[in-house]
Amino acid sequence: MIHAVDILDAGCTGSAEEPVVAYDIVETCIGCTACTNRCPTNAIWGERNAIHYIDPALCIDCGACGAVCPVECILDEDGDICRKFAKKEWPKAEVDADKCIGSGCEICINVCPFDALELDFTDAASDFFGQAVVIEKNCTGCRLCEQSCGWDAVHIFPRRPMLKKLHYPDDKPTPGQEKFLRTRA
Repeated sequence: MIHAVDILDAGCTGSAEEPVVAYDIVETCIGCTACTNRCPTNAIWGERNAIHYIDPALCIDCGACGAVCPVECILDEDGDICRKFAKKEWPKAEVDADKCIGSGCEICINVCPFDALELDFTDAASDFFGQAVVIEKNCTGCRLCEQSCGWDAVHIFPRRPMLKKLHYPDDKPTPGQEKFLRTRA
């Protein structure tokens, strides 16, 4: 089945034979299910202890899966390995109080699939109408809030370049050299 996303990814040339997948799982996947549990859109599937797959129609290219993969088998949109983060370093949303318009908008709050944002109406809020605040324990760093904010008030840290693995062990190919075998369902 061809999805509208596939046609857009094919560069609107009318050829959607091989859809572009921004994130991909390679053959070193051990099927631990860490990525499936972290994915905010349920785009990853597979049997436990077997290779997993990413559904390109559901994937939002957030990188949340790569931050938790213990064997670092997830490639980003550039084909680079996403590095695993310690839980305390996982990407998280931050709200710029000077830019957030609070209850005049609430887009970031409504779009979050994990209820990781809420309005703060305490005296600490800089706005009479409240301000969006992050509930860190719920945030997966999926970037939906950042992408939906029209006021540039929400950002995910660390930024994308910091999510890439910079040093590769000898038994794994370095991106740009010998390529991993990409998985396809």
